[in-house]
Amino acid sequence: MPSVELSVPKVSLIVPVYQPGEWWQQCLHSIRSQDYGDVELLIEYDDERTGPAAARNRGLDKATGEFVMFVDADDFLEPGAITKMVEAIDGVDWVAASFRKFGDFEAVVQHEDAILDLRQVATYAMGNLKNPRSSQLLSGCWAKLYRRNLYLRFPELKTAEDMALNFDYLRRCKRVRFIPDIVYHNRKRNGSLTTTFSLTEPTGLFGFLEGLKYVKRFLSGFYSDGELEDAIDHSKVYHSILYYMRICASTGEPMNDVFKKLYP
Repeated sequence: MPSVELSVPKVSLIVPVYQPGEWWQQCLHSIRSQDYGDVELLIEYDDERTGPAAARNRGLDKATGEFVMFVDADDFLEPGAITKMVEAIDGVDWVAASFRKFGDFEAVVQHEDAILDLRQVATYAMGNLKNPRSSQLLSGCWAKLYRRNLYLRFPELKTAEDMALNFDYLRRCKRVRFIPDIVYHNRKRNGSLTTTFSLTEPTGLFGFLEGLKYVKRFLSGFYSDGELEDAIDHSKVYHSILYYMRICASTGEPMNDVFKKLYP
């Protein structure tokens, strides 16, 4: 008997690219080496450096897949990543997989296999606000599989736009699945958009403050105003210090000089 090929849902994979660097071929190879049967690769170039959010949105305008994934040009996928996430999304609205950070430092963000309702997701997110070094699975848009019919759109932010997307998307979900499989390798380095200091927009890196508004909007249905404000304030302090350190490291300037540029 002739073999019968089973159809699989199409996955639209969107990659924003500003200037293809030394890691671009590794990224591209990891995508083309996937064992999944129907991948629509959308490479969106950001010639005017409008930011990855705008490039990803252009990809979303073109996407035709049932599911959507995002990969950054400096990063790469683990073999079998797409198959694992598509298999995991049955019966849920979103899959958040585990991932590895590498480069300037090494770390793994991982969670046991679990299907969560929105209250459980809110508990996890609150844990991150109270201790930003933990419960980091919901931060980036990579290592995720989204349903395109639930509407996806990045806000016009230079920083934390992916976190904002995630918590806006969560408001349209009913159940989410975390999986322990490490499907993605995220390169941490100086010189990326999240560490670049601009004199024309000195506080631009602090766009995460806008991103936190999306987190607050989602969590407001589960926590009192007082408890939520305390957790948000804690996250603001942590990330302000973190981004200030990143600016200092990327410019190589004394902390006092950087501070004067931020607030002349």
